[in-house]
Amino acid sequence: MTGEKLKGKILFFSDIDETLVNTDKSLSEENRRAIDEFLARGNIFVISTGRALLGASNLLKELGLYGKKNMMISSSNGAIVYDTYLEKELLRRPVPLDLMYEAFDLARDFGIHIQTYTDTSVVAEQENESLRRYIAVQRLPVELYPSIRNARIAPPPKLLCLDYPDPGNITRFRALFEERMKGKLDCFQSNPWLLEIVYPGVNKGSSLRFIAREAGIPIDHTVSAGDAENDLSMILAAGIGCAMKNADERLKEQADYVTVNDNNHAGVAEILNRFCL
Repeated sequence: MTGEKLKGKILFFSDIDETLVNTDKSLSEENRRAIDEFLARGNIFVISTGRALLGASNLLKELGLYGKKNMMISSSNGAIVYDTYLEKELLRRPVPLDLMYEAFDLARDFGIHIQTYTDTSVVAEQENESLRRYIAVQRLPVELYPSIRNARIAPPPKLLCLDYPDPGNITRFRALFEERMKGKLDCFQSNPWLLEIVYPGVNKGSSLRFIAREAGIPIDHTVSAGDAENDLSMILAAGIGCAMKNADERLKEQADYVTVNDNNHAGVAEILNRFCL
């Protein structure tokens, strides 16, 4: 990687957790200043996350980033694209209800927690430790139903399996899920205790390509930054795919650039200053 600055309009995709924000979910002043300058030049900055849209929006509001011109959210690993300035949804690729029911049945039979989402709530069949820990971080309301078939919800953007106490259970269930649901739904992990489930072809990379196409930005003018497995598709899709110093080693191997600084030391600002500003 030469380190030459990109010229013209740029699209930047950044993961949130362990990438853009510090471990305590705060935003460093270095990252804030770099993002403000990047946006002031007419570029597009996208928060690309596995979080549900409401959870991502709430965090951006706390950080003071929501509502800035050309600030977008790609939520649920690319299932929804939302313009925070226009407050307008640009893309939605949900999980069909019949496949949601099938995934819930499989997880229930296996004995692992699974949940899904409306635009305002987490939806699950039972309360447990994993759900409580998730809600403590995401701060979203919960709707509980004896059976997911009793929940009158629209096709959701994603499903999520959790097992905080035993991440190995996620690994075992993933193997079963990929065998049973191959070609029906895609899955990947954002960390060891979470399994993200989406419609086939939905990922952060497909979202990056969608926004680049809609904005008329060439792929070689796109940059991405991430740390985990669910960031790999956007690392590969972007013209310059960047892995954080604290990233998974497999992600670093695929990246064009690995930051000198980790997420707690303004690694995103490092990337912006090196390639975009």
